[in-house]
Amino acid sequence: MRKLIAVLTALCMLFAALPVFAVEITDMAQVTFRIDNAVVADGRLAPGQVTASVQVVGSGKYLVSLGRYDGGKLADFSAESLQTVPMGQLELGSATLTLDVPNELEDGDSVRVIVMDSQTLEPMTVNNSTLVYKAPVTDADTGYDGIYERYYTLDGADGSLTVVQEGARKYLRVSEIGTPFRLKDMGGGWVGFADEKYRLYDNEGTPGRRIYGFGSTAMLWKLIPDGKQYYIQNYDGGYLAFEDGEAVLREEPYLFTLTKTGESPFTLVTAVEGYKLLTETQKQRLIEICTSPGAVVFPNGSNSNSLLDNMEAAFTRIYDNRDATTPEAQKSAILAAMETVPYYNAAGTDEINGVTITGLPGGDAEISQSGPDRETLDIWDIGIKEYNRLDVTYTGSGHSQTVKFYYDETGGNNVQTAIQALARFPYEYRRFIQQVNVYVPASSFTYNCDGPVLTVRVTDGTNVETMARNFAHELGHSINMCQGEDNTDLYTYWCHSDEWRKAVNDDIIIVSDYANQYHREKDHPLYGQRNYDENIAEFARLYFQSYGNRDRMMGVKQLYPNCYASFNNLLKKIGMEPLY
Repeated sequence: MRKLIAVLTALCMLFAALPVFAVEITDMAQVTFRIDNAVVADGRLAPGQVTASVQVVGSGKYLVSLGRYDGGKLADFSAESLQTVPMGQLELGSATLTLDVPNELEDGDSVRVIVMDSQTLEPMTVNNSTLVYKAPVTDADTGYDGIYERYYTLDGADGSLTVVQEGARKYLRVSEIGTPFRLKDMGGGWVGFADEKYRLYDNEGTPGRRIYGFGSTAMLWKLIPDGKQYYIQNYDGGYLAFEDGEAVLREEPYLFTLTKTGESPFTLVTAVEGYKLLTETQKQRLIEICTSPGAVVFPNGSNSNSLLDNMEAAFTRIYDNRDATTPEAQKSAILAAMETVPYYNAAGTDEINGVTITGLPGGDAEISQSGPDRETLDIWDIGIKEYNRLDVTYTGSGHSQTVKFYYDETGGNNVQTAIQALARFPYEYRRFIQQVNVYVPASSFTYNCDGPVLTVRVTDGTNVETMARNFAHELGHSINMCQGEDNTDLYTYWCHSDEWRKAVNDDIIIVSDYANQYHREKDHPLYGQRNYDENIAEFARLYFQSYGNRDRMMGVKQLYPNCYASFNNLLKKIGMEPLY
């Protein structure tokens, strides 16, 4: 243990001295983490105990540390070893570390999670999580000229808007010194005012408007320009105003001035020299991503932060280290932050799986079935054996589709679930499926689809919602393969078209970690190239799971505009009207 502490101490000091840009993920492992129990007050991390929950996906043994940095120097840390173990198709490991913060940390101090391979001591990540509020910078010469994602005070004729907290209650009041609010474009003409702790409430503590997907993270108002000033309107039509030292809602408009007080990490990163090296298309995508509600709606990995939170953690590091790094390194770090994936999990099976697929137009067809009959079938990972066969007919408006469901004793409890899950989807989306195999082999628990044949290998107890979420992905494979004249020729798949490949590359941001795979089988004709097959299937999952949720649908359109357009073109090609 003494040797372990000595090694970690030396390495943590080394890493503290190096410019840190983004999470470094190798082929060996992938790291996600979250930091809890951190209390920030008056721009400082308050004394107390901080907890870091770390998850590693990869094969091996690792060293995990949680360090506290005071003035850029390592002041204290805790550490332990972590061994991953097989869980389904993955090898996972987790660790929880705690660290006492004895004194308040000031602006720029931080705590940091570091994970290393125990054999090579190669860092799996050098991502630091700054817990203190960084004061806005007002004199940066940014390359972004928009109004959003900057800090403003809201100043009226009688004073400036401030947030007052008494116990658990927060409310608005007029004062000489206002609270800086960060202005965010929330789509549909709505704007959000937020700082690190407070949201823009009316005087009774009721938010201006709460959008479902954003929860309590942004309170939305209408910002109506009047020359160089603005009216601020509540969702029910009332206007924010000052009266007798209080903030109230009234029927008549009241003019506010937005006085800029500082920049956000996003706007600051546009001030570094490396930003100037980006192409105009890359600059535009950076703005589109960071100013979109989608960056707030979608999480980043399993650390409970938004996509924007984690991107801006990288932007902060880039800006803070701008004098010690080359413009080329800054450019690479910006692009790496833009490629941050909303979902780290394999096949999107965690956060993204929390959204149920229901109410799709043309879904919930009427079901009739006959059988079971016995039939011999040859399945590649089991061989030739007898299975039960059900002939299941789905009948809806203007269509009738019969699918053969094969199952053995291991799949008997799941076959009816699979039948119900397939019915959730529009006929045009599931119409290529001719056969469904339901069984549990000894070696794996997976879903597969090779065009007309869908295979379900799951244990008992899987519900319809979970299976439907996986079917959204697998049926994405089906329409991708079967829209071509020859579904055995991978070069006719939609995902290998110039249109889809260009869409993925132009969007830059990736749907999920599983969507960002590369073909690693040396005998595969596309060895070494990006696995666009999984990419389009993961997008299909996201597309269908986002249907019906205003914020998620908006997020899909804004974060993935090119893939969204191309996927809708694919749906039209198979005879299906785009859902949104």
